[in-house]
Amino acid sequence: MQYFKLLFLLLLTLHQLSAQLDHPDFIGAGHNNNISVTTSSNSGGVTGGATIDGFGVQNIAQLKDASRFLAQATFGADYATIDMTAAMGYEAWLDEQFALPSVSITEEMRRIVYSSTEIEPDDFGISSFEFELAWVNNTLVAPDLLRQRMAFALSQIMVVNRSGDLFEDVGLFAGHYYDMLNRNSFGQYQDLLMEVTLHPTMGIFLSHFNNRKANPARNTQPDENYAREIMQLFSIGLWELNSNGTRRFNDQGQFIPTYTNQDIKEFAQVFTGLTNGLVNGFILEDGAEEQAYIMSGLPMRMYDEYHDTSSKILLNGTVLPAGQSGMEDLQQTINHLANHPNTAPFISKQLIQRFTTSNPSPAYVATVANVFDPSQPNNFQEVLKTILLHPQARNCTPAASPRFGKLREPMQRAMNMMRNFPLRPEDNGSYLFEIGCLRETVGQFPLSAPSVFNFYRPDYQPQGPIAQNYLVAPEFQILNSTNAIGIINDVNTRMVLGDQYSCDPEEFDPNEHDYAYGEGDEDWLLFNQDFTSLASLVDQPVALVDHLDLLLANGLLSAATKRIIVNALGQLDTPQERLRMALFLIIISPDYAILK
Repeated sequence: MQYFKLLFLLLLTLHQLSAQLDHPDFIGAGHNNNISVTTSSNSGGVTGGATIDGFGVQNIAQLKDASRFLAQATFGADYATIDMTAAMGYEAWLDEQFALPSVSITEEMRRIVYSSTEIEPDDFGISSFEFELAWVNNTLVAPDLLRQRMAFALSQIMVVNRSGDLFEDVGLFAGHYYDMLNRNSFGQYQDLLMEVTLHPTMGIFLSHFNNRKANPARNTQPDENYAREIMQLFSIGLWELNSNGTRRFNDQGQFIPTYTNQDIKEFAQVFTGLTNGLVNGFILEDGAEEQAYIMSGLPMRMYDEYHDTSSKILLNGTVLPAGQSGMEDLQQTINHLANHPNTAPFISKQLIQRFTTSNPSPAYVATVANVFDPSQPNNFQEVLKTILLHPQARNCTPAASPRFGKLREPMQRAMNMMRNFPLRPEDNGSYLFEIGCLRETVGQFPLSAPSVFNFYRPDYQPQGPIAQNYLVAPEFQILNSTNAIGIINDVNTRMVLGDQYSCDPEEFDPNEHDYAYGEGDEDWLLFNQDFTSLASLVDQPVALVDHLDLLLANGLLSAATKRIIVNALGQLDTPQERLRMALFLIIISPDYAILK
């Protein structure tokens, strides 16, 4: 990923020039389970710290490796979690995560509404905005760290967008869909594909909700949208693949398509007859508001009178016989796609990209695809273990693998900061309101991708060294000169300035906000974040940078980057300025931006 760093550094240089002209600093906030971190006064970094469950403090090499592992597997981890994971071992940590129950987004959405209003406990008034608050709340405090990360990865493969009027007004469409992804995060792919197909949110988004069989008298045909996307994006992809994810060639040396337009027409007939029967039979018109709230949580049902019962020719000559029920057709089709030889490498490679590296080797993909069994219960647990424990993922020598790694996504960067430093309780509501600004400034928030193709394509290649070396860098598709600065300015506005009213930093009025420090280190509160655990380090620049390197940058800061930051801190007078500058420079550094 040396090429990634060069590209990011080019964008970053423009911002650093403006930062020299009295540009506002950038810091973050988060959650540390109320476990204070203690550090030694020497320059070697963390040599002491809180312990939990009887685990002792690990050496710095173990802690850095555990921090890097957790950066791949979660949205970020505090010191106590890093220490515990280093002590118990990665496979044991994974097993512990697999055993944790799913934390419901919809229940958190209801809690937010019911606790802040005087309305009776029902689902009216729960909008898409409550989904944003609930997602952030759960991501910051729920213990199922790996499940949250997997659900987010799946949401970028089985994409829906909650921006339509119905989804905006009835927020439970988003909540129920995300809960479905949560439930299936450690299950099997075949069940996931069926639940995605039957979910009303997906049905409305990709228009197979109320999809009817052909009617020659009305000159209507089944909608082909979902039939196309379930193949192209959710299962087999566009091109036939080898088991290691590389494309196959025909005798003429050309790539082999996985399906044709005729195949789409055949599959479209399968996805007819699905809807939510809320009153009597097949609902063809927009339902009442009450029906929409009920519908958001109910899987679509099959109404055979609207299903095409003719025979259908699927891929590789597979035939669905005429006269079957709609659910028989549907189940056989889901099984057919889930077990297609393309599906294991196609989905496995995308999961590797979301967790560890944008350019996995064919051997890495083959290893994961080999354990991908779509009908095996809890198969995703084996898939995740293979991805995260693979030797290529655990290699911590960047020089030995310059093509390994990925650009951290905007939501990863934001959540990483917030999980490490807790919010002041009295400010939680107003602070979390501002998380919605991320959509506007950095182009990402869960279930807000601009199209079914996600925020970025898995094969996206930025122009320049990355494309020239036949590499891909998916996350760079939403990183441009505007967004690169937007990431910094957005977090600066919300976390440093404490702006609780506007997404526009130019509208911030410091006279209208309480952003003073508490008196004394013991009450050291900066805007909406609590940095008490760092108070003893602000007069020790080397120790401070070493500690933040472990906590935020996962031990990936180079010696040169550390020297630049330490030198910058030495030119500042107050503890507050040193802390701000240390955090700011780490977060904007290429070393942090690229997770290797």
